[in-house]
Amino acid sequence: MDSSADMNLVPYFIGLAVCIMLITYIYEKKRTEALKLTAKNLRFTFSKAGRGLTEHKHRNFELFSKGHGKKVKNEMWGSRRGMDVSIFGYYYTVGYGKNANKYSQTVVSMDCNKIKFPAFELKPENTFHKIGQVFGYQDIDFETFPSFSKEYLLRGEDETRIRQLFTARVIRFFESNKNLCIEAHNNTLIFYKPSKRCKPEDIEDFVEEGQRVQRVFS
Repeated sequence: MDSSADMNLVPYFIGLAVCIMLITYIYEKKRTEALKLTAKNLRFTFSKAGRGLTEHKHRNFELFSKGHGKKVKNEMWGSRRGMDVSIFGYYYTVGYGKNANKYSQTVVSMDCNKIKFPAFELKPENTFHKIGQVFGYQDIDFETFPSFSKEYLLRGEDETRIRQLFTARVIRFFESNKNLCIEAHNNTLIFYKPSKRCKPEDIEDFVEEGQRVQRVFS
């Protein structure tokens, strides 16, 4: 293809990029407005930029240690079923330039004042995790619950306390509920699904699902 043909395509690609940016802007603006209304219906406080303390509060969680360009957006918070709860979008980037990958998900964070958790993370196990175990990558397995051990990766420094926390009742719950991610540190438990952003109309159900997970440990 000659250089003149290439030059003729430049305005097309610029226009396409501008259209994509405009569509994204409009979509995100509508999403923010819908989330703001959801917060009002839940009688929660809402902040488009999120609270500055949120990222700091979760700094010891594995999710918040990944990548760069970390942002909390569209945060709502309040009391639900006697528990302090916050829901927010969490965004981060892994890699740079052409190799950069952007990730986002809706996170539910719950303060469980009656429980002090050992620090742990639980997430779906994949092929890379299985390969990593050959080289010493930690995964706490339970011989009597092979289905759970196959489906989930469970990690944490205090293995004894984690095993005590994951009773037969807890394990059976996760055997019946796949593809969940939870992390805990002290009295805070976070719940999310990998790279899943909730639709505004699904937020209340997502919070309820998170609190259902929390109640399993009560």
